[in-house]
Amino acid sequence: MSIRFFVRRLIRAREGETINDALDRNWTAIEKKIYRETFSENNFSDALCKCGIQKGDTVLVHGSWRKFYNFQGPPERIIKVLESLVGETGTLAMPCYGADRKYFDVQNTPSSAGVLSEIYRVQPGVKRSACTHFSVAAKGRLADKLIAEHHLSQYGFDEYSPCFKLAGIPDAKIVFLGLGREPTKISIFHCAGAVLRESDPKLKKLLSNQYESVLVQNGIEEKKQMYIRQPGHGNNKKVFRQIFRSIKNKTYFKLSNLDIVVVDAKEAFSQSIEYAKAGKYCYKKMNSI
Repeated sequence: MSIRFFVRRLIRAREGETINDALDRNWTAIEKKIYRETFSENNFSDALCKCGIQKGDTVLVHGSWRKFYNFQGPPERIIKVLESLVGETGTLAMPCYGADRKYFDVQNTPSSAGVLSEIYRVQPGVKRSACTHFSVAAKGRLADKLIAEHHLSQYGFDEYSPCFKLAGIPDAKIVFLGLGREPTKISIFHCAGAVLRESDPKLKKLLSNQYESVLVQNGIEEKKQMYIRQPGHGNNKKVFRQIFRSIKNKTYFKLSNLDIVVVDAKEAFSQSIEYAKAGKYCYKKMNSI
């Protein structure tokens, strides 16, 4: 704990801020002095089009509003661009989980997945999946297909989850906005653990931390038995990057400071399965920091 305290003091981490978030905030402050070119809604829309986003697409967006410091507009306009591109026949989804996986109110718990996600969840017509672990907000033609069964999940990324369902939709895409050229926050990779849990003794042991949570829908509480990885384990960013690099169907575009990455959801899912079968897991034992 003393080492953690020293590191937090050194990087000036704020109260409630993780070390990784503090590092990202500090790096963003440096970036702002390097990247000064602003960009508009049209610039952003054109960039996404170049990355293959089009009418009718089903898209899961992971975005960091912090990285939109050169964008000429509020976060609501980013959402409008995304909705306009996929159109009425498409589907737009975003992670929309709460801060406490043991208590989740579908209608009222704020999103802890970032500014864009929180603004999106309260937009007219947006639906939110009923799961205490890794809820997703969605709107569009296939929104119900993505989120309708999430209340059945015992793990946020199992066969009832939106991430798992996304992999079964032809040409579905995952978009990363401001998460680097090689993002490591790739939620669909976690589905591999759920799929292989019963056949892989190591995964079964790792994903065996059982807990009780409370799910609230329309004011009605329900107790849910859930499981998650054992304490002391975090994401293995090295393996995340290896899986990401193995995906062939992906595009990248740099818009001013903003990294835009688009990957094929089905291939991302299948590659994570292959790596897990080879003993290369998305998780590792964390050190004291």
